Parts: sequence; C-alpha cells; structure tokens
Amino acid sequence: MIILLLIFLIAFFIGASLASFAGCVAWRFANNVPQTIPRSFCENCRHELCFWQLIPVVGYLLQGGRCAFCKHKIPGHETLIEIVFGLFCGKIFLLHPDSPNLLTLFLSAWLLFLAWTDALKFCVPAASLYGGGAVLLLCRIDALAQRNAIDWCFFLLLFCLMRLFEQKQMFGAADTFVCLILSVLFGIQNFCFLLLLSCCLIILHYAFFHQKMLPFIPFILCSYLFFGCFFPQVINV
Repeated sequence: MIILLLIFLIAFFIGASLASFAGCVAWRFANNVPQTIPRSFCENCRHELCFWQLIPVVGYLLQGGRCAFCKHKIPGHETLIEIVFGLFCGKIFLLHPDSPNLLTLFLSAWLLFLAWTDALKFCVPAASLYGGGAVLLLCRIDALAQRNAIDWCFFLLLFCLMRLFEQKQMFGAADTFVCLILSVLFGIQNFCFLLLLSCCLIILHYAFFHQKMLPFIPFILCSYLFFGCFFPQVINV
C-alpha cells in the first residue's frame, strides 16, 4: 500500500505539473508573450514568481488563493484543472504501475494543451496540433493497419461532415483534425461515445450560460477525462 501510495503521489505531481505547464504555455500563446522569457510572473502585477509559488496546487494553497505580492485573486479553475489532471494521471499509473501507458499520458497532455489554448483564443498552434497528432499516429501505426473498409468509410464520412460543419462555421479545422485522430485511436464505437458526451456537454453549457460561440476541444477533453476515470476501456490506446 505504501508503494502504491508513493506511485500515486508521484503520478499526481507529474500530472499536475503537466497541467500547470500547459496552462502557462497556453496563456503565453493567447497573449502573444514569448514562451522562454520572461520567467513566470503574476498576470496582474507582473512580478516574477518564486519557486515555491510555481509548485502545482501547493503554491496556490500556500498563497491562500491570492498573489503573495499584489494580493490579486488567482483563478481557482487553474488549480482545479491541475488537481483533476493529477488524479487522472495517478489512476493511469495505478492501473499499470510496472509499465504505465505513456502514450495515454502524451495524448492527455496534448488534448489538455489544445483545449486550454482553444478556450483562451479559439485557435490552437498548428505545430502542436499537427505535430502531436503525427506522433500519436506513428506510435499507433498498428491501429491504422487493423482498420477495415467500414472503418475507413466512417473516417471519410466523418471528415466530410466535419468539413461541412466548418463551412457553416460550426466547427474549426482543429476540431476536425482532433476528432479524426481520436476516431483512429479509439475506434468507431468508442469515439461515438466520446463525441456524444461532448455534444451533450455543449448543449448543457448553452442551456445554462447561453453562450453562442463555444470552443469544442475543451468539451472533448472533459469527455475524455470522464471516460478515462470511469470507463477506461473506451479511451485505451
């Protein structure tokens, strides 16, 4: 039990750190701030952060949810995302402590970064989008070889529908690419479950907030995390 607890804590820290890093990179991309310089800083007072303030979750708690310099409130949803992603990664490592599925971890981080940038700016970096997708397909080239004619017809139909939605300005090119990658990785049936839940979440969000323009990838990520926590066989890559 002690070993499993240590594995979980390490995995949680890795997941929370990936979420923190993804949030930082996404914010810099959305606000046209260079990725390397300056060092991480408070978004309100621009004061450079100390090392302990950068520790995922812990830094937020130690500061009481406010910047230690200007006392400006730190967005709580960022820490919530770190916790959720940390728990998700913890479960991945607990399921296979001897050989954790690193491809699933990479896919999760890829989706998280794309979802964060999509939510902030309604667009994603092309290099991260296509580069990450290419890595995933290369790592699962065997999945492509196992697809039959029906699968490829479905992929073609999905692509045509998504392109049609793009012309109607209902989806973006990044949404189409992400959906195609996930359908290849998960298979037709599992992807349909993922897509159905994503659409249901969008409908619920619209019903409560009446926001007409919504980024789609964050809802895909939420569905992905849900199935990863409760029905991991759906997103098993």
